[in-house]
Order: sequence, then structure tokens, then C-alpha cells
Amino acid sequence: MFKNLFLGNTKVDFYKKSKFFYKVFIIEITIFIGIIIMVFTNTLDLNLSVDFTGGTTYQFDTEYSSEDISDVMNSNILEVSRYQTFENSNSIIFRATEASSEEEAQFLDYLSNKFNIPDSEIEFQRVGPTFGQEITQKGLRALIIFLSFIVILITYRYEFRYSLIALAALVHDLLLCFSIYLLLNLEITPSTVIALLTILGYSLYDTVILFDKLNDARKVKKQNNLNIETLNSTFNEVLMRSINTSITSVIPIASILFIGNYLGLSGALTDFALPLFIGIMSGTYSSIFVTIPFLSKIIKN
Repeated sequence: MFKNLFLGNTKVDFYKKSKFFYKVFIIEITIFIGIIIMVFTNTLDLNLSVDFTGGTTYQFDTEYSSEDISDVMNSNILEVSRYQTFENSNSIIFRATEASSEEEAQFLDYLSNKFNIPDSEIEFQRVGPTFGQEITQKGLRALIIFLSFIVILITYRYEFRYSLIALAALVHDLLLCFSIYLLLNLEITPSTVIALLTILGYSLYDTVILFDKLNDARKVKKQNNLNIETLNSTFNEVLMRSINTSITSVIPIASILFIGNYLGLSGALTDFALPLFIGIMSGTYSSIFVTIPFLSKIIKN
């Protein structure tokens, strides 16, 4: 099996399995929607960073250990969302969510006592949400324009139905990544949003390559419409290619996630790498197993 997979000699009847893939897709989408509903009903928390909600920053220079940082991050006074350190420097920054003046003053005293430094040496600053309503609206507007262009281009190159299939795979990948963040209560930062937008390109790339292979196969066989034989042969040909592409893409991202965290290089890089890691794996899956049931319906019709 693995030898045939590696050589591209698999003979999987994807069309026959399309009904099963379709049921799995419906179940996945139902679960994703249920998770999002749980956010609106306050069953799950949407863990937004201070870049979205606003908050306070505390910056100072001192000697510190990993245990000291862990104590501050687990403090019950304020909800500390993240910290930042600098190489070859004793400077450290803690970012906390917005709170009352009394809680902020209490946390300032806690840091002063914890690190044995005067209050005056702690640079305290209130920060507003850098990703405010205006930026969010512009981002959504740009996303709608981008998706509209994608629909037009795929329709022009192939068929309108193909553009809807590509959007279905795209929505699947975004909802999967977002749902994982909600279930694990991971912090959503601007880097997370950028990575989610990057997933759009990767997911579409993998799907469009598949469409192109199907289109070429139809031209070679001089077929006006897609049939079962062409569907199965094309998917068997691109299966190993998709797996290899994902592996080569995931390896450097995995190094950022695992090796980077082991070396203490966390922060914006990790915020960007994690959703990208999830998105690439999901994009490979959706380009095959989400597109198959919808392409099979084209054959039936």
C-alpha cells in the first residue's frame, strides 16, 4: 500500500467513497458551527489578545528566572495574556487585559515586590486595541473582494460550480483552525489573523492544482464532461503529490513550533506558525476529501 502510494500507483475508488466523505464533511461543518454557537452563548471563551481588546503593559529591567515569569503569568490579580523578553537584555514586558485602576495598582505593587524594584522603575502604560472596529471592517471588505475575484477567475478558467467547491474547501479549513483555537482556548493575536489569511492562499492553491489536473485529463481524453474514470485516475495521481507538498511545507513550520519553543523563541513567530501548521494539514485534506463528494455530484448531474 505505502509503496504504491509513494510511486503514485494507487487504485483507490474515490467516487465510490464520495458518499462517506460527504457525510464526514457535513458532520465536521455541524461540529464547527456548534463550537461557534458555544462562543455566542458564553459556553466557550474567545481568547483575544490585548491588540484586540486593549489593556495594560508593564515594562522594566531586572534579573528574572523562568519560575518568576510563570508566577506572574499565573497571577490571580490580573489576567496576564503574554510576556516578551529581549536577547542580551534584562528587560521584560508583561501584557495584561484591561482592568480597574485598583487592580492595575495592585498588580504594579505585586511586580515591585516580586522583582524587588521600586514602582517608579516599572514603565506602566495603557494601550488601546490596535485592531479596532475600523481595521476589522476594512479587513472583512478586502476578504470579500478577494473571494469575489477568486470566484470570477475559477469560473472563467473552469466552471462556476468549481469555484463553489473551492470555497467549500476554504471555509472548511478556516473553520477547522478557528474551532481548534476556541476549544484549546488559545490566544488570538494579529499574527494569528495573518496566518489565517495565509491559509486562504495555500488552500486555494492545492485545490486549483487539482482542478487543473482534472481539466488536463479531460482534454487528453477529449471529454466534454467529467466522468468517474477521470475522477478516480486524477485523484490517484495527485494523492502522493499533495502529501509530499504538505510534508515539505510543514517541516520548517514544525521547526518553528517545536524547536523554537524549546529554545524559548516563542511569541509572534509561534502565533503565526501554529495556525499555518493546522491550515496546511487541513488544506491538504480538504483539497482531496472535501472536493471529492462535490465533484461526484457534478458527475451525477
